[in-house]
Amino acid sequence: MMDLRQVTRWRDLASKIAAVFCVIALLVLVDGLLVHFREPANLVKVLPGASLEINGELTDEARQVEDLTITSDSNQLTVTFEALHKGYFLGGDMWRGRLIVGPDIPPGEYNLSVLPRRSASSRKAPAFRILVFPEALSLRMSSTSLVRRWFGVSAFAVAAGCLPGILLTFGAVYLLSGKREALLAATGQAEVYQVTRGDDGYEIRFGLGTAHGMSPGARVAIYDERGQQVGSGTVEVCNQKVSVAQAASDQPIKAGYLVSRA
Repeated sequence: MMDLRQVTRWRDLASKIAAVFCVIALLVLVDGLLVHFREPANLVKVLPGASLEINGELTDEARQVEDLTITSDSNQLTVTFEALHKGYFLGGDMWRGRLIVGPDIPPGEYNLSVLPRRSASSRKAPAFRILVFPEALSLRMSSTSLVRRWFGVSAFAVAAGCLPGILLTFGAVYLLSGKREALLAATGQAEVYQVTRGDDGYEIRFGLGTAHGMSPGARVAIYDERGQQVGSGTVEVCNQKVSVAQAASDQPIKAGYLVSRA
């Protein structure tokens, strides 16, 4: 069974690991989101022989996918239309389909437009810029995502991969913190988890209550992280598990300090 020092050490380690996972997840999420600002929505990067889902805007009304056609500067680019739908944000008419790239298409830049076969509108939807790369490495290195360039995977996949680690480490912190509180309470001690500065001094809250022998008017000693006493306080109110004490304002008191029955 671990003693107080071991539990504290493992709790602090789990907290640091959890923080690392959170920072990594945040950074890769930012990296993934910035791709949408760095690259236009009509830019598609592919390899010969690829097939991928694409969406586009309709400039005129179409009742069914059979009313749509494409224009392209390569017969190696085709679109299989799947459905018409409303835009997710602005609610405009859109289409959804699958872009199919022929295996013999030369690397380079191509244009592809989707439009109704019969259109009364003079407005044209933005053409897709199709960039065809000769091999997977050049496609990967063209990405504006640092994660994609360095590791060859989606930034969002890395963020999702961090989630189990975040949950496990925070779970470990929670369990170890509870174990630490129990070990401290068994010796008449508790960690200060909230400090409020007021006109008359500090108001501190800690996990010792009537179940641990505390009562209004009881005196408590306050210790810093090195175990040195930095002051004392007087319990004002308490319930079964928590007490609130008042301490003089000239005492340097922070959350994380320990209190002990005086």
